[in-house]
Amino acid sequence: MSVLVVCLDVNEGGNRDSSEDSRYVVGQGEIEALVSIVGLEDPENSHVNCLLEALKVTKEIEQAGEEVEIAVVSGRSGVILSETDKSLARQLDLLLEEVKPDSAILVIGSIEQERLIPILESRIRIDAVDRVIVRQIHDLESKYYLAKRFLADDELRSTILVPMGVVLTILPILSYLVDIRTTFAVITAILGVFVLYKSLDIDDSIAIIPTKIRETLYSGRVSVVTYVVAVGLILVGVFIGVANMPTSEDVGGSVTSLMGFIHYSIPWIALGGLVMSLGKTLDRVIRNKQVQTAHINLIFGIISTAIVIRGFSSYFLQQQGVIGAIGLEKIRMSGLIEIGPLVWTAEEHLAIFVGLGILVSVVGIKMAPRIRKMQSKAK
Repeated sequence: MSVLVVCLDVNEGGNRDSSEDSRYVVGQGEIEALVSIVGLEDPENSHVNCLLEALKVTKEIEQAGEEVEIAVVSGRSGVILSETDKSLARQLDLLLEEVKPDSAILVIGSIEQERLIPILESRIRIDAVDRVIVRQIHDLESKYYLAKRFLADDELRSTILVPMGVVLTILPILSYLVDIRTTFAVITAILGVFVLYKSLDIDDSIAIIPTKIRETLYSGRVSVVTYVVAVGLILVGVFIGVANMPTSEDVGGSVTSLMGFIHYSIPWIALGGLVMSLGKTLDRVIRNKQVQTAHINLIFGIISTAIVIRGFSSYFLQQQGVIGAIGLEKIRMSGLIEIGPLVWTAEEHLAIFVGLGILVSVVGIKMAPRIRKMQSKAK
């Protein structure tokens, strides 16, 4: 059983003959002479170590009493990658026809040359692959190819390098415009949003938003207008909430400020949600489709939730003295009956709003099936 120890080279080392069919070298003596030639020309050439490793493996197999032959096959340098591989393949065909081994041991000098393994493997059985790297540069080369593979991965590149590039871009700008604390806060917020974006895995959902918007605009739906109106109302609510928000620097004052923002903005935000829900409902009515129970429940759910939230925010603000007592002025009905004036405490005001919110929710639950029945009868 004969073994061929073959060293593949895609660098300019090895046989320097420019003729393609004579670029492989066979024999231990010829390889030893080739080591001297290549080493004297370029002592830093890693191919020298590859040749020495091939000679070492050959001697070990000889000492084991097996028949062994050693050869070096060099690809054509200075051409495109596919031409180099074709050149190596042709040299291997000629070499195997000359030596006729039963198996082969491949010696390579770098991780990049591992792509050459299939070229030999498709022609002869490979017993082993010996990868030799100079000890001093092993860690450096491993890190280099790890970084190279990392940069070639689109998903990893977009996950790591994009936020890193954004941070490095805005860091000097923010440092020039604002203080370091604000800069750190903004960068942390950006990274936090990016982490949430990746962890929630909403890439596909966000990617189809432009398509959905385009389809909605072309479909002639009322909801297109109501969506725009809803966004405008929500923005108005946020503006009014911020404008009327009480300011304070202590912890309790921060909670009061938050409650103030909610108190003044929730009516507008709820109105925006109502407009959006009504737009969806109108679309179904115009297209002669049955209004679903979920749409009706959503309308009443928005109203009841807004009432309850408004009640709780009013309670906190009354407790802190931000807003005064709430009640009813004197009302005269038909000149005979007078009601009021009524003034409710914070607890009474909260109870009224919570009860009203529950009442609206129950009314919605009761009305939804009836509306469905009325639509069914109308059809």
